[in-house]
Parts: sequence; C-alpha cells; structure tokens
Amino acid sequence: MTVSIEVITIVASAATLLVALISGFGWVFSRMDARFAQQDTRIEARFAGVETRLTGLERELTEVKIAVARIEGPPRRFIEAR
Repeated sequence: MTVSIEVITIVASAATLLVALISGFGWVFSRMDARFAQQDTRIEARFAGVETRLTGLERELTEVKIAVARIEGPPRRFIEAR
C-alpha cells in the first residue's frame, strides 16, 4: 500500500494545526488564570482595609444603640401594674 505525498502533507498539516490550537488555548487559559489570581489579590487587599473599618463602625453602632436605649427607657407594657 502506497500513500501519496499529498495525503501525508494533509495529515501532517492537520496534526500541526491541532497541536497549535491546543497550545494556543492552553496559553490563553494560563494568561486568564494569572489575571484572575492578580485580581483576587487586589480585591483581597481592598477588603482587608474595609473589614477593619467595618469593625470600628460596628463598635460605634453598638454604642449608639445603647445610647438610644437609655434615652427611650424600658419598654412600655400594655397593661400597667397597680
């Protein structure tokens, strides 16, 4: 059985094209992973500062709740004691 040079060329070209496509997609995916990792690092750094501020805000809000509760006094009852 003999195979013509054209068939060998087509098979080699198809294999080369397949390898090029696979490596190209691999390169794109690796770049995307690197970018996502970079963005995750930036977002985590920003949220670290926000968490500190939220802790301070939570403390202030608790103090405000206590102050409002002192101003309002104890809760009123529907039936007053005699």
